[in-house]
Formats: sequence, C-alpha cells, structure tokens
Amino acid sequence: MNSKLAALKGRAIDALAAARSNTLLRGTLLMGAAEAGNRVSRVLTGIALARSLGTAEFGAMALILTAYELVRIFIHNGLGARVMQARDEELDEVCHGVDRLNWAVGGLMFVIQIALAWPIQYFFGANIGWLLVALSVVPLIYPLCITRACVAQREERLGFLAGMQFFQITGDNLCTAAMALAGFGLWSAVIPKIVVAVAYAAITRAKVAPRKPTSVSPDMRRGLFDFCRMVIASESLNTIRANADNLIVGKVLGLEAFGIYVFAFNNGSGIASGLASALGQSVQPYLSKGKSAGDMLARFQTSVISMSLVIMPLIVLQVALAPWYVPLIYGAKWTPAIPSVMLMCLGALSRPLIVATSMLLRATGAVGLEWRMSQINALLFIVAIVGGLPFGVEGVAACVAVVNFLPAIVFARIAISTIPGALDGAPAAEFARVGA
Repeated sequence: MNSKLAALKGRAIDALAAARSNTLLRGTLLMGAAEAGNRVSRVLTGIALARSLGTAEFGAMALILTAYELVRIFIHNGLGARVMQARDEELDEVCHGVDRLNWAVGGLMFVIQIALAWPIQYFFGANIGWLLVALSVVPLIYPLCITRACVAQREERLGFLAGMQFFQITGDNLCTAAMALAGFGLWSAVIPKIVVAVAYAAITRAKVAPRKPTSVSPDMRRGLFDFCRMVIASESLNTIRANADNLIVGKVLGLEAFGIYVFAFNNGSGIASGLASALGQSVQPYLSKGKSAGDMLARFQTSVISMSLVIMPLIVLQVALAPWYVPLIYGAKWTPAIPSVMLMCLGALSRPLIVATSMLLRATGAVGLEWRMSQINALLFIVAIVGGLPFGVEGVAACVAVVNFLPAIVFARIAISTIPGALDGAPAAEFARVGA
C-alpha cells in the first residue's frame, strides 16, 4: 500500500513539475487569471455606466472609445513580434530601432487624433471634441515603456506581464466606474486612461532594464519599417473591422440604437474577444519556438484547444443566462438588448481560432498573408453590417455572428500551410509577399 501511495505521489509531483515547465500552460493560466479579474472589473464598470448613463450618453461614450481605438491601432504595429524573433546578438539593435519607430508612431497618433476630433463631433452630432483632444496625449506616454514591455514578454516574465495587464485594465475600469457614479459623465472614460498610462509607463521602466546603447543600421531600420508597415496595415483592417459596425450603426441608426448595440457587444462578444486577445499574448512566443513543422502544428492545435477550453464555457453560460442577468443587473431599460447580447455571444465562438491563426502567421513571418486575410475579413464584415441594417440592431448582430465564424476555418487552413516554408529557412520578407 505504501509503495502504491509513493508511486501516486511521485506521479503527482512529476505532473506538477511538467505543468510548471509548460510555458503555454503557465502563460494561459496567468493571462487567463488576469483577464478574469479584468472582466470582473469590466462588469462592475458596465453596471456603473449602464445605471449612470442613458442610452444616448452610452452611445456617445462608445463613439469616444471607438475613435480612440481607431488611432490606437498604431500601437499594435508588430514591432513587439520583431523583438521576440530577434537573435540574441542583434537584440540591442532591434530594441533601439523599435524604440525610435514607436516614438514616431506615437507622434503620428497624437496628430491624427487631434485632427479628427472635431470632424467626428460634427459627423455624429455628439459633443465629444475636447474629450478626444484630451485622449490624444496617451499615445505620447506609452513609447516610454512599450519596448521594455516587449523585452519582458520575450523573457517570458509572465507573472509581471499578467500583473501589469491586470493593473492597466482593471485600474482603468474601476476609476471609470467610480467617476461615472460620482457624476463626471463622459469624462469618466477619458481621465482614467491618462492616469493609468502614466503609472504603467513608470512601473514598467522601473522593473525592466533598458538595453545597451547601440547604433541602428540602415538595413535594420528598413527591415523594421517593412515589418511594421505590413502588420500596421493588417491591424488597421482588423481595427476597422472591429469598429466599422460602431461607426455605421452610430450614424445610420442614431445614438439611442447605437447605445443598445454597444451594450450588446460589450456584454456579448466583447468579453470573449478580450479574453482571447489576452490569451494570445502567451500564444505568440509559444508558437515562435516550434522546431519542426509537426511541432509548430501541434503547438497551434494546443493553442486553439487551450483558449477554447477557457472561452467556450463562458460563452455558453452567457447565452443561457442573458434573459435573466441583463435586466436584473443592468436595469429594465436594457431588456431590448437581450437578443443582440445572445447573438453577439454566439459570434465569439470562433475567437480562439481567429487569434491563434493571427499569431501563427506572425510566428512564421507571413505578415503579408495576414494582411490579405484582413482585407477579405474587413470587406465581408462591412457587407454583413450593411445587410443587417434594414433589420435593426438584431439584424446587424446576426449578420456579424455569421461572418465571424465562416471565414475563420478557411483562414486557419491557409495559415497552417505557411509552416513548412518558415521552418525551411525562408526569410520573413518572402512571406511578407505572400498574397501581396
């Protein structure tokens, strides 16, 4: 009996050691835990905003955040992936080149957001110009720390990254909720983002050491710019795709209907999408370490399954409970949004596959192919939105759910086909031309 107990104890210890050594598992658990905390804070913020603002004010706040996200795409410029791919001997040069590009991108974001502030206010008939101007300072803060955050990700400091993600998102959410309940109105969506950005930059700079000073060669600058250009193009389409419905619905159906639509998104696919994006941070470095075609394919499949096991039960639970929790928690005025909430939840079932496919394409250097897929996705998405408009908010939600799911399977199969070439030593530039 004692020998059996000892054997079981040994197997348990071995299993625990294997789990600790599994980078993807640790990363998924840490990021998943941080995202769970973020989602709790987001729910609390959503409750505070839903009970503090009317549907039209809710729509106006969504316009502010939509405009902010459209400019913020330049932060997701792919340079972080380049830091993770860099060889040890070139890391210092890559980091300094990335740092300079991030400052250029941040300045561009600042100028674009100020230039768009009043045209957006006039186009949608919402008094949000000065709020957008205030938000424009945020892109000038993150270049202080974004390269160091990428180095921490390369070093797989997952505890630090999960903690910072939790602080960044939960801090923003809780400050927004408190300010909304205190009567700050739309400014409650702006001030916390500035405060949290300053704190995030200060903590990251204190915890992650800078790289050694070095010069950046013209070839390195060109390579970084080409890599950045393709990923920005892809992210631009992804962001436009993610926010095109907001812009179209807000203009065509008006702020009241737009408020209901955004509420449905935030409490439907927004939860699963945010969770998938967070889990994707641990997927990319995991995929980049594939040593053979079979190994990378297995890593891709493991990534999809791991994210699905976290996300799909949440979606099923949301759909089942929506008719009860929406009026109970947010108030009876949001009851008309229940069918749209359920449709948005169902549309998010494909998010694990979509995120893993995007990370696989970047891990294999096929950013040009990602760009082409983003083009197709954006076109299909806009067609779906326009097709759903005659049927109101629920029609748009149904069409978006269908378009989210069907192309994901096809694109995943195409992405898998890039694996052998990447591992045979084909340069990233060659893959950047795929689909161009």
